[in-house]
Amino acid sequence: MSLNYDNLSALTKNQYIPLLVDNIFKSNVLTDRLLRKSKAGASGMKVLQPVEYAKNTSHGFYSSYDVLNTAPEEIISDAEFEWKQMYATISISGREEALNDGAERVIDLLEAKVKNAEKSMMSLFGDTMYGTSNGSGSTFVGLQHIISTGRSLGGIDTSGSNYTWWDAGYVSALSSGNSYANITDSTHANFIQDQLRKAVTALTIGNQRPTVIITTPIVLDALEESMVAQKRFQAAAGSTADAGFRQLTFRDIPVISDDHCPAGMMFFLNENYIQFRHHRKRNFTFEPFQKPINQDARVAKILWLGALTCSAPRYFGKITGLPTSY
Repeated sequence: MSLNYDNLSALTKNQYIPLLVDNIFKSNVLTDRLLRKSKAGASGMKVLQPVEYAKNTSHGFYSSYDVLNTAPEEIISDAEFEWKQMYATISISGREEALNDGAERVIDLLEAKVKNAEKSMMSLFGDTMYGTSNGSGSTFVGLQHIISTGRSLGGIDTSGSNYTWWDAGYVSALSSGNSYANITDSTHANFIQDQLRKAVTALTIGNQRPTVIITTPIVLDALEESMVAQKRFQAAAGSTADAGFRQLTFRDIPVISDDHCPAGMMFFLNENYIQFRHHRKRNFTFEPFQKPINQDARVAKILWLGALTCSAPRYFGKITGLPTSY
């Protein structure tokens, strides 16, 4: 049979797009944990994210007729994040259309095309989330920029002495002695469990602490080896392990490896203060096949419009300079 693009569009939208989106979510740790909880952002030129302050000085104990501190404080009510657009196309050329005129060949061709679009979006989300983007270009802001100091994030600049409460809470770089052998050696200054202990302690503020720690497979192997050596091995547990991601636990916090995590890095996240926002009309929206006027082809699009936002970077940390080989 010849290709009926109305039917193909309906099949793609109803059958393949839900599978594509689910597979994108499952493609790495953070998409699985964050994209599934994405909220629709209010329409507007920017995504406004209310911020969490480190402290407020207009409070305290008082007695009888004491004068209360009502002096105005400088307040930033929202961080502003730019909407970012992402797309993938499903294209069928005129040649492919002519050569695939049987029902089974049509379905096989469509599945292959959707799979290709799926892989492209998986890679885009994974690489961008762990990247260095400051959000000023076409991509949403990356974790390496969020978890840093002396930078501008969401329109709030911490490069001077103001707004340092908007900096990341813990940033550590191992400059030497960071071999695999050293971080698995409990007597070495760079022992991996000591590094985690310092970071988690620094990022534990009141009842807030990291909810997930993400690193590379090599570093997770080192942590596992150190735990086995000390007979402290903690096996995988919880929803992330159930989703197929390998994890250990440290102080009851999941420690998970992700192939997208940059070499030699470890991220400490509190997921209560980071989330995706999507536009309600562009959340992996499918646009049906159309024929461009200047091409012998049919093209469908998958569109996403959203942002990665953060409300309290002080609850986040990272360690760099960890080993990149065994």
